[in-house]
Amino acid sequence: MTRRSWLRLALLAALFLSLAANAFLVGYVTRTMSTAPGLGGLAERAVRTYPADVRAEFRQLLRDNRPQTRAALQRLREARQELAAAARAEPLDEAEVERAMAGVRQSTDDLLRLMHEFLLEALQRTRRAT
Repeated sequence: MTRRSWLRLALLAALFLSLAANAFLVGYVTRTMSTAPGLGGLAERAVRTYPADVRAEFRQLLRDNRPQTRAALQRLREARQELAAAARAEPLDEAEVERAMAGVRQSTDDLLRLMHEFLLEALQRTRRAT
């Protein structure tokens, strides 16, 4: 084989590997987004000790209230970003960091309250059904 044919073969192999890697990454991202969109995986772990009917009802409530849940998650993400920005600031402004920390706590509490409301509703619905 000539040097040129080896170069073509190497380029073809690199192209094939690149396509295979891209296909793998697209599959991974698609699976990750579909199995745990935002809170799905976290919420599922939080309620796994409950009976299957309660878990199913909880998942349904999450789907039915997706905009509200995503908004709460977005507020938490934004609060965390504000905290990170305050922590990186030079010079460090401790009052600003503390304010940002309070924002993260409030957003976390809001999200937790929302999940508790959904869990209570799921428990009530499954009890009424029996």
